[in-house]
Amino acid sequence: MSPRKVIVDVDVGTDDAWALLLLLKCESKFNFKVDAITCTHGNTDVHNATRNVLRILTAIGRTDVPVYKGAVEPLITPVPDRERHFHGVDGFGDMNYEEPDETLVQPGHAVNELARRLNADPGNISLIFVGPLTNLALCLKLYPEVREKIKDLYVMGGNRHGVGNVTKSAEFNFWADPEAAHIIFNNLTCPITLLPWETCVSEHRELEMTWRMDVVGRTVNKAVLMLNEVETKCYGHWQNWMPCDAFVVAVFIKPDIVVHSEHWHVDIELTGTLTRGQAVLDHKKRTKENTRIVDRIDTHYFKHMMMYAADHDVEHHL
Repeated sequence: MSPRKVIVDVDVGTDDAWALLLLLKCESKFNFKVDAITCTHGNTDVHNATRNVLRILTAIGRTDVPVYKGAVEPLITPVPDRERHFHGVDGFGDMNYEEPDETLVQPGHAVNELARRLNADPGNISLIFVGPLTNLALCLKLYPEVREKIKDLYVMGGNRHGVGNVTKSAEFNFWADPEAAHIIFNNLTCPITLLPWETCVSEHRELEMTWRMDVVGRTVNKAVLMLNEVETKCYGHWQNWMPCDAFVVAVFIKPDIVVHSEHWHVDIELTGTLTRGQAVLDHKKRTKENTRIVDRIDTHYFKHMMMYAADHDVEHHL
């Protein structure tokens, strides 16, 4: 059987880095291929996000994967002001790591490359988006024909019950570009799987930071050793570890890791004074369902996956 193809869009951030490590480690075992990595604004600016991708790929010897730089800012509003950067201003804890070889970045814009690849292989490429959805929204507006050519879409973002993390009611990825999220959930016809903020909060309670550092982190994997430093600086004092983006990647890799999910119609609030960027579910069930929301995954299996991503000998558990 031919391997599944996937393009992943990131705003690297440490949880994006773990998502990439998990994807690239699992390619052969789970029979899929990372076709390309596209970068966007979000946790940091798109230039830093791209550099961080290159740092990860260089550390694990996977600079064969094409990397494209994408959207610099949200569709309409300026880049939102932020009191703090969760992963540091540069997305990697402001550790001043050596600059990567930026000649590895492919020519051309991520949006154009998304369209080119989707048009060249219609219905066979999955998309995973773990940052603001700007690149995909731009792609749909510039190349509307691609909406029929996406196999399926996996998103980490939004919220299920109105629980926010950057505001009282909005999750960061949707808050960072609500119009982009609105375009996606109102235009795509392919299956959409959404892993929202509340699921991340629930799952992270079973991932102790001591396990992350003292078990997962004890490895010779150069990328993990780098992330050990970043995560110790940024949130080593936390009791639990929250690799949000890796959760949705695990769902793509191993669909039966999902313990509970439900189908809902999801839209995005654009104008609310207190709720801009909130994902809104149609609880009256008057609108056709457009999204599968993942409420729970098998955390025990997920822990084995993360150990595997860090090059520990746990393949027999997968």
